[in-house]
Amino acid sequence: MSEFKIENVVIIGSGAAGLTAAIYNARAELSPLVIEGEQPGGQLTITSDIENYPGFAEPILGPILMKTMREQAEKFGTRYIQANVTKVSLKQAPFTITLSDDSIIKSKTIIIATGAVAKWLNVPGEEQLKGKGVSACATCDGYFFRNRDIAVVGGGDTALEEAIFLTRYAKTVTIIHRRNEFRASAAMIKKTQSNTKIKFIWDTVVKSCHGDNYGEYIYTNRRKSLVFFWSIIRSD
Repeated sequence: MSEFKIENVVIIGSGAAGLTAAIYNARAELSPLVIEGEQPGGQLTITSDIENYPGFAEPILGPILMKTMREQAEKFGTRYIQANVTKVSLKQAPFTITLSDDSIIKSKTIIIATGAVAKWLNVPGEEQLKGKGVSACATCDGYFFRNRDIAVVGGGDTALEEAIFLTRYAKTVTIIHRRNEFRASAAMIKKTQSNTKIKFIWDTVVKSCHGDNYGEYIYTNRRKSLVFFWSIIRSD
């Protein structure tokens, strides 16, 4: 890839925040350039029904929402390249962006909208069940598993916080942790342990996850654990 001209605006990230920035800048006739990264569209592209996004009375699939946002930004003049950013220099304008192929982009303005990356367990069956009982976002998908038994994998603040959130919907929440104590803050641990809906499985590693007509279930290093609609998977 050859060196780019000096851009007006470069947006690093192509999730909801990045594409929203692209729409505003494109409508201002700044011809923004979006560097999409290795997952164009961000985490919403691996989310099924979205019910909490304004403007849609009925659920909309995550990939469709992101495709629509991308097309809207493109309609006003947004340009895209699929590449990963390895380095950004903000010492002086125009700023310098280095891509994974060592090519350079210079820009008067940089908007960083890289978002977050889910921590998957990378065990057999996980990929096939994404959006079908396995998720990495409690706030996104917890509503779909009302009155179910839900498992959360992890022992840090993120895992415990999401477990507490899920008690709004779940019949029970079981936290599966590979150690015999949490790494979370003392306040978060106390709050989790005082919640009567939350159970714990210690010293246990998830080996695989499966789905059938009876629900989703997992195999661990200790035993087969049957958890109907095992909906949240988090390792932090």
